[in-house]
Amino acid sequence: MVTEERTHSGLHDNLHELGRRARRRHETLNRLFVAAMELFARKGFATTKVEDITEAADVGKGTFFNYFPSKEHVLAHFAGKQAAKVEHCLGLAKQGDVGTHEVLSSLARDLARVPGKSPEMARALVLSLLGNAEVRDFILHEMENGRAMIAEIMKLGQERGELRRDLDPIDMACAFQQSLFGTVLLWSLKAKSPLSRLLDNTISVLYQGLQAPSVHRAAGTTHSPDRERKSK
Repeated sequence: MVTEERTHSGLHDNLHELGRRARRRHETLNRLFVAAMELFARKGFATTKVEDITEAADVGKGTFFNYFPSKEHVLAHFAGKQAAKVEHCLGLAKQGDVGTHEVLSSLARDLARVPGKSPEMARALVLSLLGNAEVRDFILHEMENGRAMIAEIMKLGQERGELRRDLDPIDMACAFQQSLFGTVLLWSLKAKSPLSRLLDNTISVLYQGLQAPSVHRAAGTTHSPDRERKSK
């Protein structure tokens, strides 16, 4: 009996230690990631060194390579985080409490929140696609997964009569990604206004092309207080 209790106690201690190690590892990973992204936004990707990242994260230089093979892989980790945002918005779409336009607008803002911190950050993300081949392949894979989930959002919009049924949901999802990527790229080259404002305009124009004809007609017949005041 005593032996069994000791065995159980030892197993519990081992599991607790493993959990504590996992938490510490996750915390270190997050510190490195946050420090790197803030430096990319402030200094630019090319001029940021691994030593800068480890110093900002308050860890040894060798620790960085326990988590990321290179600083380009920090951006690959970011791509994985972006996929989680798409999955969250897909969940909102499935719940049906908000319209497809609102879901897509929210998704665009969420995906662009980090690139929108600075033009330097946005350019760093673009450079990651042009540089390391391994990172590029990973990011493209994540984008394909994201496209499939966005297509599910589009299909739900079609089933609810919000979006046109004559378009393939995958094509609609691709148009969304292209619009988002193009807006971020152009903003990174010449940022005249906040990225969020440009994205709202982009998604609004895109949605007009995706919207079901019946929704267009309903919108056209809706009485607007502004129109009524002008008619008087």
